[in-house]
Amino acid sequence: MRAMQIQRRYDSVGYMLAVGVSTVPRTTMRWGRTPICGQPVLTVVERGGFYLPYGDLWMDARRAKDFAVVSHAHSDHTARHRSFLATPATIDCMRVRMGAAVASRGIALHYGEVYQHGPLRIQLFPAGHVLGSAMVRVEAPNGASLLYTGDFKMRASLSAEQIEIPQADTLVMESTFGRPECVFPSTAELQAQLSDFCHTALRANEVPVLLAYSLGKAQEVLKHLQPHNFPLMAHQTIRALNVVYQQHGCPMPDTRPLDFLNMAGTVVVMPPAVRKQLPQGPHRLAMISGWGLDARSRFRYQTDTVLPLSDHADYPDLLNFVDQVKPNLVYTVHGATAQLAAALRRYGIEAWSLNGADQLELDV
Repeated sequence: MRAMQIQRRYDSVGYMLAVGVSTVPRTTMRWGRTPICGQPVLTVVERGGFYLPYGDLWMDARRAKDFAVVSHAHSDHTARHRSFLATPATIDCMRVRMGAAVASRGIALHYGEVYQHGPLRIQLFPAGHVLGSAMVRVEAPNGASLLYTGDFKMRASLSAEQIEIPQADTLVMESTFGRPECVFPSTAELQAQLSDFCHTALRANEVPVLLAYSLGKAQEVLKHLQPHNFPLMAHQTIRALNVVYQQHGCPMPDTRPLDFLNMAGTVVVMPPAVRKQLPQGPHRLAMISGWGLDARSRFRYQTDTVLPLSDHADYPDLLNFVDQVKPNLVYTVHGATAQLAAALRRYGIEAWSLNGADQLELDV
C-alpha cells in the first residue's frame, strides 16, 4: 500500500481540477445518483470562510465582505460585512452581540424562501444548532446543488428550531465530532447529569456554576433546568440574548442578574470567559461541552466536571445526516475531517476533507 496526497485546484468559475482523484465518481453511489458529465459542479474553497467561485458567494466569512451568507451568530461565523444574508433570528442575535449598525446591513431570509444571488438560488434550512441557525442550499441554473451545513445538530433541541434536511449533489459538512468514539449520552441522561450536579452542590452548601457559551448553550442549559425550579442567576450577555429567544417564540425561565456577592442558594449560568471574576468561595464548576465525552477534559478545562451537552451532531448522527442528504460528493470541514471522510469512503461515498488532509490508500 502506498499513500497518495490528494491535491485540488480550481478554475476561474469554480470547477474542481484534481490530481489523483476523479471529480466524477467511477462507480454509482449507493443511492444511484451520479453527476451528469459536462455539467458544472458547484465547488467551494476554504479561505477564512467558504467561497463559491461560481456565483462569487461567501459563506461564514471571518473577514468583512461586500456580501456573505451568515449561518448563525457565533463569533467564528460572523464578520462586519457590508451586506449579508441570514435568518431574522440570527440578525437579531447579531444586533445584541455586534451592534445595531452591523445588524442593519442584514437581509432577512426566512427558512425555505429563495434569494437570488446572480446565477445562484439560495435557500436556508434549520440547522438545529442555536436559535436561527441555518444550513445554506445553493443551486445553479443547470440544477447542480450544494449544501453547506454550518454547525448543525440532529437531536431535538429545547431552544433551537428542529433541523430540516434537504438533498443536494455536493455536501460541505462540519465534522467536529467525526470520530467513532464520539457518541453522546441520551437527552434524558444529560438532563439527569445536569440536575444531579446542581442538587449535589446545593445540598453541600456550594454554588453550582455552569460554564456555557452565551449564545445557544446557555439557553439550552436554562431550558433543561426550568422544570426543577432552581433559583437561577445568569450573566448579562446571556440575559440579553434570552430576550431575543423570547421574541422568536422560545420562552426562557426567569433569571436574576449575576451578582458575585449573593450567589448562595442559586444555580449560576455564565460564559467560560467570566470565570476569572469568580470570587473565592464554596462553589462547584461544570463546563458544558460535548468534549465532556473525554474523562480527561475536566483537567483541560480545570473544572470539577464537564457535562457533555452539545449543540453539534455526534458521530452516528453525522453518518445519518449524510444518508439523508444523499450527496454525490462530500467535503468535511472543522474537526475530524480526514477521519470522517475516510469513514464515508468505506461506506462507498466519495468524501474528502476540504483542507486536503486526506491520504488515499491505493493497491500497487
